[in-house]
Amino acid sequence: MRRRRRTLSIATALAALAAGIGTALPAGAAPPSPDYVVLGDSYSAGNGAGTYTERTCWRSPDNYAAKVAAQDGANLTNAACSGGVVADITQPRALGSPFVRTATYEVSGTAAVQQRKWLQRAEADALCGTPAQPDWYYEQTVTSSAPTGRQLTATVSCQLTAAPQVESVTPQTDAVFLTVGGNDIGFSTIVLQCMVLRSPSGCRTTMDAANATLPALKDDTAEALAAIREKSRGNAHVYLLGYPHLLNTDSYGIPEAAPTYDAGAALDELQRRGDELQREGVAELDASAKGRGGFTFVDVKPAWGGMAHGLDPRSVPDNTQAWLVPVLAPGRELPEWVHPTVEGYTASASALSAAMR
Repeated sequence: MRRRRRTLSIATALAALAAGIGTALPAGAAPPSPDYVVLGDSYSAGNGAGTYTERTCWRSPDNYAAKVAAQDGANLTNAACSGGVVADITQPRALGSPFVRTATYEVSGTAAVQQRKWLQRAEADALCGTPAQPDWYYEQTVTSSAPTGRQLTATVSCQLTAAPQVESVTPQTDAVFLTVGGNDIGFSTIVLQCMVLRSPSGCRTTMDAANATLPALKDDTAEALAAIREKSRGNAHVYLLGYPHLLNTDSYGIPEAAPTYDAGAALDELQRRGDELQREGVAELDASAKGRGGFTFVDVKPAWGGMAHGLDPRSVPDNTQAWLVPVLAPGRELPEWVHPTVEGYTASASALSAAMR
């Protein structure tokens, strides 16, 4: 059973009660704003929206979660990241390529102690730099060192790392939103083989691999969702959003001149099966919560008008009605291709908002 939207978490309410038993809120005082967190992949980070706070995870202030938070007067933490997979919910993720820095510090002790103290100094001095996002940090690994008395010169490998996404969830979190799973089944390869190269054999192979991955992905996703709810101590309701139709048709043969494989039908079947398995997994989680619920699957496809706003897969397309960024769209970068425009994120926000009531 779906829980209705709350204005503040149980933990927040109890804290407020403990702080002021017998004391009413001052006249006209507003209750605490709800706290929302968005996790997952590019369809939650905001790829395609066109406005970004950074271009590593491609987080946008115009994603669907930001629109719902603004509507509800809620605080929002965006820990979603382009390219995200289910494992990133509970495990750290390396971002970009490592680089090196060298410094000399005066330290004392044995070789092991000197190296430990050197690393502490390097971290305190932000030798690798200051991460642009609060959930990012640099994983520092000493690759070489040369002691000279009390001085130690060392070179460190700096790897920008995103903390496990679930760490952004707290007992004060009221709701968590996410999309996840697309990258686990090879989203970028599907786009490349079926929509860019239009290779019948490549598309078929990619689709077969994706379909084979779906059953295990259902279980992995359920474990990640349970970890999110547990991190909130049972206070946050978890909303897993599905993906919109990528194409505006359920039948498109490739190669276009003499079709040998219906990529449109295969993609439509894959997306529908993915929705079905995600919906089943969420329903099972919700039912196993001993009457407390806490999990909802949100199908965004109806809010997107079904296939009406998917991409036209033809070699000479008409994407005037598309709410996804077309491949090779002028002025757009590769990480934005086949991702929601502002209109698409608005549609997903509408679907989520309806599910929260």
